[in-house]
Amino acid sequence: MRDRRLEQTIQRIERALARIGAAADAAASGSKPTHDLADRHEAMRSKVRAELDRLDRVIGELEQ
Repeated sequence: MRDRRLEQTIQRIERALARIGAAADAAASGSKPTHDLADRHEAMRSKVRAELDRLDRVIGELEQ
């Protein structure tokens, strides 16, 4: 059960990183307007931080 939750958490993080990479590539190619780039960046950063915090909790539970 723990291994499955950990694997699911890792998969979610990998998907989030893939989305971040795709967004960075799209921004670099100029395919999206950059007028709200800072806002989108901050929103993405907050989501990633929340997922990392969640992963820390899962790992902490597994270590007990």
